[in-house]
Amino acid sequence: MRMLNEAHKLAATGQHAALVDFLSDQPAPDVEGSPGLALLLGIAHGRLGNDSDAGCWVARALRQSRARGDRAAETRALNVSAAIALESGRVTEAAFDFARALAEAERAGDHAMVGRCSNNLGIIANMRGDHGRAIGSYTMALAAFQRADHRMGVAEALHNLAITYRDQGNMEEALKIADLAVDKAQGLGNLRLTALARAGRAEIRLLAGDAMVARREIERVMETERRIGNVVGEVQDLRVLAGCLAAAGNDVEAEATLRDVIERAQELHRPYLAAQAQRDLARLLQRFGRTNEAHSMAMRARARFEALGAEAEIAKLEDLCAAE
Repeated sequence: MRMLNEAHKLAATGQHAALVDFLSDQPAPDVEGSPGLALLLGIAHGRLGNDSDAGCWVARALRQSRARGDRAAETRALNVSAAIALESGRVTEAAFDFARALAEAERAGDHAMVGRCSNNLGIIANMRGDHGRAIGSYTMALAAFQRADHRMGVAEALHNLAITYRDQGNMEEALKIADLAVDKAQGLGNLRLTALARAGRAEIRLLAGDAMVARREIERVMETERRIGNVVGEVQDLRVLAGCLAAAGNDVEAEATLRDVIERAQELHRPYLAAQAQRDLARLLQRFGRTNEAHSMAMRARARFEALGAEAEIAKLEDLCAAE
């Protein structure tokens, strides 16, 4: 019990590298025999970009939960397994498993899990350009999280809701909700979640035309990501930093940064992030007058977005993909 409590404490504050180190120092049978520890370790590896290890540990947690007949633990593991599938680009599989987990959570009256599944289904809806459905899912998630007094879930759902308003072009509402997400995350002392919320706010500020403030914020966020070992988060932040550099006229550095993001996103098996960086780079190359390169990069981004079902993103690339 002491081991599980310590692991939960590290996870709750976003210290995933420390969590992996802590559990690595514990007796292997104790960790391997606990579905709860296996799941926490799988989540931690996923946050650090170690998808293979993450998948193995979550699969172990899922098997053990089923063997023990622990439906609640099985639902939690299924939700995490679906989240790994989503990060890896297996969107249809993820949507199916999130829906299964949501139905089970609703049957069991597990409000926190209803919130998690609804939140994740909202992310998929937003990727597909269905903003109305996304907002509905996030609203459902917020209600469930508030009913469960799950403050971390509230902050996550607010962060995602801000992204949807951003994608709709409603920057005023997006920034207001992003500020609230940051306040909630900071109040919890969760470094990873605070970094995520602040990165989301930085990109909203960038797109709203406040590149200088956005750059200051994203650079501070990246310092936190490095400190806690959030490799995936740091690469996501680099894409926002590249946008700040481009806005300031540092085009050469912006191009180099985006190419670095694309390479690292591919190494981390993050196809959506790679596609976003390719889209940003295509826009930058077009601005340089390097039309053929811009078209080629846009087509690569489009292929990835099509594989993910990110219809709204595909539509935004039509002008670049049509002109060669």
